[in-house]
Amino acid sequence: MPPRFSGKKVPSYNFVKAVEGNIAALIVGVKYFVKPIRFTLMYPNEYIKLDSRYRGFIVLNKAKCIGCESCARICPAAAMKMIKIEEQPKQEAQEQSKKPVKKVKKHPVINYQRCIFCGFCVDVCPVEALRHIPVHDVVYLNMAEMDLDLIEFQKEPVNPAAAEGGIPVRYVFDPDRGLVKVRVEVQESAGGERGSG
Repeated sequence: MPPRFSGKKVPSYNFVKAVEGNIAALIVGVKYFVKPIRFTLMYPNEYIKLDSRYRGFIVLNKAKCIGCESCARICPAAAMKMIKIEEQPKQEAQEQSKKPVKKVKKHPVINYQRCIFCGFCVDVCPVEALRHIPVHDVVYLNMAEMDLDLIEFQKEPVNPAAAEGGIPVRYVFDPDRGLVKVRVEVQESAGGERGSG
């Protein structure tokens, strides 16, 4: 059976509806021009105060680390690797043995060129030696700086906008206006910064 041709009817152009649509759009534009609803973040004069559960940069607590290598094994991007560090034995152990005994311990380091901030390393750590901090906007000047050594991995990065005296803000939902930017109280900000550290 040969195919049958079915022609489509072209809708007629309604000039009145087109003008009404353009006028409605202009009215909305004038309304927001007179009473603007802006929520642009004026960074670095303002910065978003992130929740303490935010998956930002990862920090190591070397004293808690047992060198189990779980973090390096689970990392899907291979950003975490283990390095061997020679540690001095305690004074009592040296006094008991005549020879100086050197203890080699493994610790993780991170390469932020590869890290995808999935949080698997933090979740899998059995002693909670790794943790996220609510900072994400640290700037590195070159690629080599993103490959942290053991000392840098233990330091908490500082939010550059907060360090320069930026105003902490949050976005909240207002039923009438939608998303609205509100200033976070200074005490809450200072307490939150101390509490996350």
